[in-house]
Amino acid sequence: MASEEAPTFWFDDPVADDRQSWAMPAGHGGYRGLEVELLDPGDEDELILLLDAQHAELADAVDSGQAMIVEGEPFSPRLHLVMHQIVANQLLVDEPPETWQTVRRLAGRGYDWHNVMHLIARLISDDVYGAVKERREIDPADYARRLQRPPADWPPPQAAGPR
Repeated sequence: MASEEAPTFWFDDPVADDRQSWAMPAGHGGYRGLEVELLDPGDEDELILLLDAQHAELADAVDSGQAMIVEGEPFSPRLHLVMHQIVANQLLVDEPPETWQTVRRLAGRGYDWHNVMHLIARLISDDVYGAVKERREIDPADYARRLQRPPADWPPPQAAGPR
């Protein structure tokens, strides 16, 4: 029986004042036969590959399209990657600029890359849920306001949630 090899890739921490590196930290090594440092986060297909590598533990579920149960709740690995992709794209194009301001504020409070992405994605998922389930129109100005004043129930950095 062949044993699986440990991953041969890794990602740097983002650079404090570099918006692009917060969109997608620099990667190194090989993942799925690709050299991650050669992938361009500005290319949608390559960005999703980088995000997939960032979430290698979800690869089987992403490939199969299967939902998972995490902490007793259904979890869609593909949707998880798409939410990361939305936040990354907002940072890459600096639209809205409040996303980058929020990243800097959260990073200054000690949140790491992954948790910053999750906290911002949570605001986006609230909007998407409202649009789909309640047929509410997404209000970009309201989203920008909520980025400036994140919910009081966001956990402290050390307890910011699972990967």
